[in-house]
Amino acid sequence: MTDLGMDAKLRAAFELSPTILCVTSLEDGRVVEVNEAFLQTTGYTRDEVIGQAIGDLGLWVDPALRQQGLAVLRAGQAIRGLEARLRMKNGEERVAIIGADLITLDGRVCVFNALTDITERVRTEAALRESEQRFAQLFHANPLPMSITSLRDGRHLDVNEAALRHSGYTRDEMLGRTKPELGFWVAPERRQELVRLLHAQGRVRDLEAVFRTQSGEERHLLVNSEVITFAGEPAVLSVSLDITERKHAEAETEARRREAAAANRAKDEFLAMLGHELRNPLGTITNALAVLERLAGDGEWRRLTGIIGRQAVHLTRLVDDLLDVARLTSGKITLRPSFLDLHELARRCVDALDQAGRIQDHDVHLAGEAVGVHGDPARLEQVVSNLLDNALKYTPVGGRVRVSTERVGGDAVLRVRDTGQGIPAELLARVFDLFVQEPQALDRARGGLGLGLTLVKRLVELHGGAVSASSDGPGRGSEFVVRLPATTAEEATPADLGGAASPAAGPRRILIVEDGADARESLRLLLELAGHDVATSSDGPWGLDALRAFKPDVALIDLGLPGMDGYAVARHARRDPETRHVHLVALTGYGRAEDQRQALEAGFDLHLTKPIDPRTLSALLGQLGSGDRSP
Repeated sequence: MTDLGMDAKLRAAFELSPTILCVTSLEDGRVVEVNEAFLQTTGYTRDEVIGQAIGDLGLWVDPALRQQGLAVLRAGQAIRGLEARLRMKNGEERVAIIGADLITLDGRVCVFNALTDITERVRTEAALRESEQRFAQLFHANPLPMSITSLRDGRHLDVNEAALRHSGYTRDEMLGRTKPELGFWVAPERRQELVRLLHAQGRVRDLEAVFRTQSGEERHLLVNSEVITFAGEPAVLSVSLDITERKHAEAETEARRREAAAANRAKDEFLAMLGHELRNPLGTITNALAVLERLAGDGEWRRLTGIIGRQAVHLTRLVDDLLDVARLTSGKITLRPSFLDLHELARRCVDALDQAGRIQDHDVHLAGEAVGVHGDPARLEQVVSNLLDNALKYTPVGGRVRVSTERVGGDAVLRVRDTGQGIPAELLARVFDLFVQEPQALDRARGGLGLGLTLVKRLVELHGGAVSASSDGPGRGSEFVVRLPATTAEEATPADLGGAASPAAGPRRILIVEDGADARESLRLLLELAGHDVATSSDGPWGLDALRAFKPDVALIDLGLPGMDGYAVARHARRDPETRHVHLVALTGYGRAEDQRQALEAGFDLHLTKPIDPRTLSALLGQLGSGDRSP
């Protein structure tokens, strides 16, 4: 027991101490002295506590604990490190570590109490324990596989139930062992990448890796990892998402995409071959027909050649429609736009149908005004011809078809109106769909493949326009309206307006390289009747020899030749000083854009697709000049 005299120096130290100090009488527990730290912490004033019994103040939350402490002191022992909860004036409870001993103050035996407020530490530790408990609960309850491994050596420090189920290992088998020891990583270099990123960045996001389970099954995982502190050491918390099914689905999708691409290639190749096989005989028929027309007089022969010509044109159109729809659906149509008058284009289409004998049984009238558009003349002619053909097909003999053009605001508008059988309401919404036709009788009097209107819609849309159909119902006719962006000649570029008309073809020295005997002979007769000097060859090597020996102005060369294809013939001809000046024209049944590109790259000046109209061929021969192609 210490006899503590409260001189001035001692009182100053007592008052200024940051430790909570309180002196109470051992006899009755009354407060003898407190310091400023006591008053600030408890919220009491000095007058409220001096002389008051500690028990009356209600400072101790557990009074029994105070009595136990007094018993220790009375037994002659000091109190060290007693943790107690104390109640402040405002009712708040705080935690303090109490040290106490007996002293003599002014002749009285007193208890000297020193308290250290540890409330915030206790709260922090409680929050930490609660946080760790929540983490443990979340860790073990998480449905995703989770693991904690040492950053230093990769040993497993903890794993959750999902990781055990996913890997097939038990907790005892995993704890204390590394993933490489367990054979988890199928590609160890991925783990090295993970470790490198963790040391460099402290975290890894969405790392794809393949893991091997205890049974040997390989699973694809998406791994997210972060460096944390666990049990006092740097550790790695990893969460894995199993994406095996997704990867398999992606692989299946990619396989289906490749299969679809292969199927598309096969389809394109089939269509190219189909076009070639159909166009070759059509070209031969067209050539032979042109010869017959020159030789035939009036009467039955003229009528028969007209019938053959109209049916050949019909077959050619069916083939072109079929192949054009395939190109459109695969995005392989390339437009060659220029400035043109939509009204003049419509007039040409009507005249062509008239010359073919298609409108002689109908009242067809063209009205309206000139209106300019920027478009591909051949493709827009296809649009108008298909609409006219459709109107004539579904309008009975004697019916009317009206074609008109006008400018409405910024649009060039073409209307094709007929008095035919009309379009049923249920068919109107699908009339532009592929292969859609009105139900027909077995005789299929109207024929066709249901391709024409599909071509119209897609070609118009390629030009930035729109097409619509309307009908008042069965027996009340129909109307198709095409709207295209209008333009004027002033807005057109010089290239759009085109050059001068091609001169008529004078006599030329022309070489035909064609393996089909009928095609070769019919074309030879046609050209000789037109006044040209013609030589022929039936395969590639002979064709090269003929180029050197005959010295033609123009060579019409098929691409699918035996011995050496047409591309090779053109390449050899362009390298040979004796033949490089010759105008080379690919005349073939292969009409795809890639066929045209390959032909031009091989050295051809033109690529023409069979069958070609004799008048068109004559005009092209005129364009080529007289054999003075620059080397």
